[in-house]
Amino acid sequence: MANNGFPEFPCGRVEEAEQSLTRSLREWAESEVISKRLELKEDYERLLLPAMKRLYVDIEMQKLIWPEKYGGAEHNSSDVIFTLLSALEEIGRADTGIGWVTASTFALCTSFALESTINDKLCQEFGSLSCQAEEPVIGALVLPLYGLQNSDPAREYRGRYLQVSAKKEGEQWVLNGEQIRPFNASADAAYLGVLCYLDGEDEPGLILVPASSEGIERDKEIPKITGLAASRNPALKFDRVTVPADNLVFKGSSAYRRMLSWLHAGIGAVTLGSLFASFEIIKEWGDTRVIKGTGNIFKNNPLTASLMAEISHEILLSRFLIQRLAQLFAQAGQKEEDGERLFIGSLSIAAHVTAAAEKAINNIMELMASAGYATEWNLERYWRDVKTMQVHLGNWELNKMELAQYFYDSKIL
Repeated sequence: MANNGFPEFPCGRVEEAEQSLTRSLREWAESEVISKRLELKEDYERLLLPAMKRLYVDIEMQKLIWPEKYGGAEHNSSDVIFTLLSALEEIGRADTGIGWVTASTFALCTSFALESTINDKLCQEFGSLSCQAEEPVIGALVLPLYGLQNSDPAREYRGRYLQVSAKKEGEQWVLNGEQIRPFNASADAAYLGVLCYLDGEDEPGLILVPASSEGIERDKEIPKITGLAASRNPALKFDRVTVPADNLVFKGSSAYRRMLSWLHAGIGAVTLGSLFASFEIIKEWGDTRVIKGTGNIFKNNPLTASLMAEISHEILLSRFLIQRLAQLFAQAGQKEEDGERLFIGSLSIAAHVTAAAEKAINNIMELMASAGYATEWNLERYWRDVKTMQVHLGNWELNKMELAQYFYDSKIL
């Protein structure tokens, strides 16, 4: 990835096939998204959906992790993290929302398609769907929300509440919930990974639910006024939604937090892609703008050069953090303490990188003045997208309680 002097992923960990994928993604970004952005803005039907089809089907991103016997590319060892994060950077550079949807889908799939988590029954059903489809196949997540907003205290989970309850009836699960706010893309998902309160169980479980299941109702899509336009995400209602008992992917906090670790890593990589895109905008601005009355090129003024240096500083440190996080994933074992260490590291790094991106893009907007928030420059879209991802990561003050519990054995929650 040509990032104007920023370090690449370690060459020894990214094979030629993965480098070829990165080159294909950069070509996709330029031809399918960036060159059409000024005309089509954030139009889902004319820009985002065709770009996602090209990405998922033609470039075969949606085959990446699935076993070969179901039509996939079988990149499902822990080392796939290097390929995935490199790819998500390129996708995030083109469109943060598409990167968000892709990162969420992959995080869900890691819970049952990695070598260490393989579930052949679920891979056969959902992997075959992804590998044979001629349209994008998206996975959506339904995660706990902050605050105990339900009258049933049993649905409280680590300071959040579980939006959906599931009861075992014979050889099937029956799911119920109202005003469910999914994490991503509920309007267009082919399947949903729903973390449920399991009736009679001490810990929650993740259940895979086909999005076409009877009993799922969708609210009208709310018009996008913030970011992540590729993630169309209306509220849902589950009214006795029934799935086979085998669709229970896992039970317990350990597996759930490992899945979240993949999600955090993906969000960090997508954010880094947004940063690189923002860097390209300010670099072009600094090369071509002349300061009125002085005749100096913008980037040669010591004040603007200082602020531009701070922007590159944030990007450089973020890239090193994402690289190190990928190495942690590749090295992590299956012990519970390894998973908890990975969760805390990924949460911290994702929060740091999104905060760094907010700071850097704020600085770029300051340098560009009114052009910074003008839609034709696209910078304001990256700003909205990054802020929206930050909100979805959760309140940082509450997330810090996770760190306090881990490092200091705090009993705050």
